[in-house]
Amino acid sequence: MNIFLNDYNDLCHEEVYKKLALVNQKGNAGYGNDEYCERAKQLIKRDLKNDNVHIEFVSGGTVANIIAISANLLPYESVIAAASGHITGHEAGSIEATGHKIEIINTEDGKLNDILLEKKIDELTEEYHTVPKIVYISQTTELGSVYSYAEIEDIYNVCLERGLYLYIDGARMAHGLAASDIEIEDLCNICDIFTLGGTKNGAIYGEVLVIVEPELKQNIRNFMKQRGAVMAKSFAIGAQFDALFENGLYYKLADKAYDMSVKLVRELKNIGVKFFKEPESNQVFIIYPLEKIKQLEIENRFEVMPYLENEKIIRFVTNYRTTEDEINGLIKCIKELE
Repeated sequence: MNIFLNDYNDLCHEEVYKKLALVNQKGNAGYGNDEYCERAKQLIKRDLKNDNVHIEFVSGGTVANIIAISANLLPYESVIAAASGHITGHEAGSIEATGHKIEIINTEDGKLNDILLEKKIDELTEEYHTVPKIVYISQTTELGSVYSYAEIEDIYNVCLERGLYLYIDGARMAHGLAASDIEIEDLCNICDIFTLGGTKNGAIYGEVLVIVEPELKQNIRNFMKQRGAVMAKSFAIGAQFDALFENGLYYKLADKAYDMSVKLVRELKNIGVKFFKEPESNQVFIIYPLEKIKQLEIENRFEVMPYLENEKIIRFVTNYRTTEDEINGLIKCIKELE
């Protein structure tokens, strides 16, 4: 079976598993007050080249988004996001459930830009509108597109000028770093708060919440505790990120996933497959005939997106475990069904 279902379909990387095995050998302090969380924080700060950020570990992407977005909003304040953004259609209204509206911008490629953002802010000026306070983007986007440094910098400049915070959902940040001109230490210069995802890059579960802007750090632990985001066994997350950042494993895994996506895209282009969007990251979307999907699923696993009628959008996702044999097997199946 050739697996292209997603980038979180395994338990974890072997080095992460080894680190977790050590955790079980002795007692550990709870709620993040342990040696593993502390060491992981120091390793992340080392890579960010910034000792002033505030770091918290949370269990998953949805809770990370809830905390990052709603912790500092007044009741009438809102968040701006692309219509295809993860928080708009993949989290069961988690942000709206906190009492805050998501103001949506339609985009072609899943990315916001400074022009669209300025236009949206200018539309929300009446007393009966919400007051936008946070801008949400993700790296990579739900459509697999990738922001460049300049694109995020342009968005952040608008935020600075208009008094908004910029939050980057980094559930796939490692893959975004692999596919863009952004280095991890750049992140502290182009946003106020961001996450570093582990779930989709070699961890069993867990995300890192990194707060850059001092105003957003105040009472964050109280808010997290109230929302059930502080785990008693936080050392289990800390140990995973200790393993991921100790010797650069976090970046190596994403580089492997990206390299495999480049090979996959090259092979798909060679056989004339039609792409839904030009591939930029480890998420590759193609347009495929509806009547052939069942046959293709016999030897391959992938996700079928709910777009179009006679044709469907198929998403192939590569990860650090993807092999050339799997890619060759998928291509062989597609060619046989032509």
